[in-house]
Amino acid sequence: MANQRQYTSGEIIIRENDIGETAFVIEKGRVRVTKNRGGRTVFLAELGPGGTIGEMSMIDEKPRSATVTALGDTILREVHRNEFSEALRRETDAAIRLLRVIFERLREADARIAELASYVQPEDDPSTDTTESSYQGLYALLEPKTREAEELLPEETILIKHFPYRIGRPSSDPLVHNDLSLACKRPYQISRHHISIIRSEGRIGVMDRGSARGSAVDGKLLGGESGSKEPIFFEASGGILRLGDKHSQIKFHVGIKRHVKLAPH
Repeated sequence: MANQRQYTSGEIIIRENDIGETAFVIEKGRVRVTKNRGGRTVFLAELGPGGTIGEMSMIDEKPRSATVTALGDTILREVHRNEFSEALRRETDAAIRLLRVIFERLREADARIAELASYVQPEDDPSTDTTESSYQGLYALLEPKTREAEELLPEETILIKHFPYRIGRPSSDPLVHNDLSLACKRPYQISRHHISIIRSEGRIGVMDRGSARGSAVDGKLLGGESGSKEPIFFEASGGILRLGDKHSQIKFHVGIKRHVKLAPH
């Protein structure tokens, strides 16, 4: 039987390098995931209801890879490894959902770690806030630039408010999970797992998810056989995203929107 646990703002749920045999599903509230890198606390993710944390402890017995802290009052459902193992034997769907989460997390973590390797926060500015909470008013707007792109979008424009925002081709594969599925025709320019639009350090960018033909961000190649394996970020005004190789006409304009709260009169 899964246990319910409650945490208050600032309380640590999981501590990096501790040993644990439990995972948590967020039922209410939000949590922040951080990692220590050279004595500096680096933001990795912020998760809300429905998100899972600590799921790798269900697979291996290695120490926790990150610290998870409650943001405000948070309620979690705790699942122990032995309970999870028994559930997997009874519920194939649960196993598939977990594997899908783990695969996506690994893709996103690889790209995030590569990005952090080249990012240096100014040492003389300890007040610099690089947490995701600082950028809650930063959104992306996906608009078609070509007829081919327009035909694929389910709406005229798409406002992206949660990140990562996963884009790929529809598939019956139960391990495929996309926020936006684009049903392109053969020869496929879009892979089942193609890209994620991400928000990091106050910027909007694109991360490859293992695409076959790759993409381009303002002409810079991403993924595929010869493109960058690290995220590529747009300028402050946004830019052009092409899905597929140099012959593809599936092109979008990615606009950057910043919501500014007005002070009350």
